[in-house]
Amino acid sequence: MHFAGIAFTLGLLWLMWSVRGKLSSHGFEYVHWVPASRRSMVQAVAAGAGAGILVAWLFGGYDKSASPMFTDVWMAITLGPLAEELIFRGYLFWVIGSLLARLKVRSGAATAFGVAVLFALAHASKSGITEPQLIAISGTGLLYGWLRLDSGSTVPPVIAHILFNAVIYLAAVFV
Repeated sequence: MHFAGIAFTLGLLWLMWSVRGKLSSHGFEYVHWVPASRRSMVQAVAAGAGAGILVAWLFGGYDKSASPMFTDVWMAITLGPLAEELIFRGYLFWVIGSLLARLKVRSGAATAFGVAVLFALAHASKSGITEPQLIAISGTGLLYGWLRLDSGSTVPPVIAHILFNAVIYLAAVFV
């Protein structure tokens, strides 16, 4: 069963990678799933891994309850970041940016901040989440927003989010 789930997920990720720049109708154009520069991709890798290492170090002393199931970890590292970034740095980024522009606020930073707050609030409903963790989630939300602003694409935030989650889960297992 794990093999089928992994194969499906990898196939979906490959499909999403191959359609970068081709989703331009039926509302998908607002997701900004477009190719990003090599520089943006390197920044995403460095930012995601670096933030993951920092957060793993900061929260390394936290009591870890039961180990999560493989499927939960796999989803948190693959499809979770893809879905969250398409929603938050894709659609919501466009919606909030458009609303702020109507209010004559043309600040990408304000959009990134607003979306980061919504990102943290969406995670606040998880059981056992603490205030320091919400602050860290807000910080990563700002990081992903900056990557989105800088690149004009949701691809770098997805890459950074995948690496961030991979690092913190690996750190939880091995540290």
